[in-house]
Amino acid sequence: MRVTFIWPRSREFPVYERLVPTLTIPYLAALTPPHWEVTFADDNYGEVDLDARPDLVAISVSTMAAVRAYALADAFRARGVPVVLGGWHVSLCPDDGEAASHADAVVVGEADDTWPALLDDFERGRLKPRYVSHNGTDLAGYPRLDRGLLDGRKYLTTNLVQATRGCPYRCSFCSVSALNPKYRRRPVDDVVAEVTRLRGRSLFFIDDNLLVHREYSRRLFAALAPLGKKWIGEVSIDIADDPELLDLAAASGLVGVLVGFESILPQSIGEMNKDQTNAVERYKAQVHALQRRGIGVLAMFTFGFDHDTPDVFERTLAFCDDADIFAASFGILTPFPGTPTFDRLEAEGRIRSRDWQRYDLQHLVHDLPGWTPERLQAAVRDVEARFYGWGSFVRRTWKLRRYPRLVRPASLLLYLVVNLQYVTTFRRRRRALAVPLA
Repeated sequence: MRVTFIWPRSREFPVYERLVPTLTIPYLAALTPPHWEVTFADDNYGEVDLDARPDLVAISVSTMAAVRAYALADAFRARGVPVVLGGWHVSLCPDDGEAASHADAVVVGEADDTWPALLDDFERGRLKPRYVSHNGTDLAGYPRLDRGLLDGRKYLTTNLVQATRGCPYRCSFCSVSALNPKYRRRPVDDVVAEVTRLRGRSLFFIDDNLLVHREYSRRLFAALAPLGKKWIGEVSIDIADDPELLDLAAASGLVGVLVGFESILPQSIGEMNKDQTNAVERYKAQVHALQRRGIGVLAMFTFGFDHDTPDVFERTLAFCDDADIFAASFGILTPFPGTPTFDRLEAEGRIRSRDWQRYDLQHLVHDLPGWTPERLQAAVRDVEARFYGWGSFVRRTWKLRRYPRLVRPASLLLYLVVNLQYVTTFRRRRRALAVPLA
């Protein structure tokens, strides 16, 4: 039996997507019985062969890739190849019938308890139209992954590791907590064993927040320290309020963190169900505390909240300069289906597009008082261009002298790679879309 896993492209001109692979496919492959032959096609590299005839095609669907995923599914089914659709878009829209109309079966939720059962049913000729997970998998049974499926492509790294799953927080715009609020942890020894097996010294923890359970984080960081690895991950900025934990993280090899600040306006922060108390000054102190320990802060900002004022762009750039932000990304609020933000905007009659290709953090898909989509998109492009302009890059680089640990080889290399890659990504995207730099 042969199954082909497909990771559909989310943009016509994939740039970032060609650099960062998915761990979903190696994970699904690890759950697949050994008598199945497994192949992987990364659509961002143009690898999908519509003339292929596997016994089964499985496509993981994100919202922004849904249109492409459905087109691929339809093409294979027209050729007589059965298709299974899963992923977070399918799971966030389980009852609207959209995905089901393009598939022989859909998987809602985690695949751990559904994928092996689906394959068994398929082999018996009893494939059901829908498989629903209980989303409570014990991560002590996390399978051993074969990252060989990812080889042969120009990814920055294939050393992706997951230590925890789910998120107990309830940020209004976030699809993670809407999809999977059950927070679970792998045994520390299992995570360390996996990291030990990885080739090279660098890795990326893909957890949505590696710091939800502080005692677990302490044990994990202490166990990672002797391995001599360097890693980045996504955390909440309040790690900086725990000096002991922060020192452990730095000793474990942490050199960069992705932090979703989203906004520096208190009213907008409150709109997302986050703590808005003294946010800007607190954020600055926290960023400085991280960077003094050689941990670069890669800040993520979102524009398009109801409480955003016209000066939000200037204030965000000023904050980045004052806080000595290591690197940054700038996007537009996207109300992903299934999130509280989508439900609120839908109830208010403000959702203006269900073209999932536009749900990419770069387009305004809902009514926003005082803004047109074109004006907001131009403002965000201008912020990107100004933050990553050569003058800003030189000034940001000069300010690294304030943080001696950030100019150590690992941190400095991360700084150069991330900043130059962002510059390249923005320029290529705009050139591909025939949009001039601001």
